Amino acid sequence: MTDGPALLQRRFALAEVQRNVWFATLEANLTIEDALEPSYWRHVVQQLRPYDLVEIGNDDCSFRAQLIVADVWHAGARLVEISRVNMAGEEHEDKSVGDDLKVRWRGPHAQWCVVRSDNVVLRSNLPDKNVALENLTALAQERAAVGN
Repeated sequence: MTDGPALLQRRFALAEVQRNVWFATLEANLTIEDALEPSYWRHVVQQLRPYDLVEIGNDDCSFRAQLIVADVWHAGARLVEISRVNMAGEEHEDKSVGDDLKVRWRGPHAQWCVVRSDNVVLRSNLPDKNVALENLTALAQERAAVGN
């Protein structure tokens, strides 16, 4: 009886030694398809190597995807989509304010924000949703006082 192929010890290693895991935050107006364009990665290609994993999400938290680096060159990289999760859904808002202001998560850069209905950010970098709701209430009260 002949043994089949066997994995050699030198070809077996911890994943952390063989590849990097990165996270990229896309601006709210960009899509996964934009991130799959090789030139999108042109400013960070020196850090990438084949088999690296790149998790991507965008500022409005509407999706999350996992990509794998297939090839890298001086002006770009080819990444392949492994998985995608649509995170957009119904928003649960505090209806007691009844204004055109909303609290939104705007990604790890702007964090929690108070946003007008036309998507203008009035307050950003708020540490949690409760602080953002307090800011929203304060802004609504300021508007009411000015309107009176």
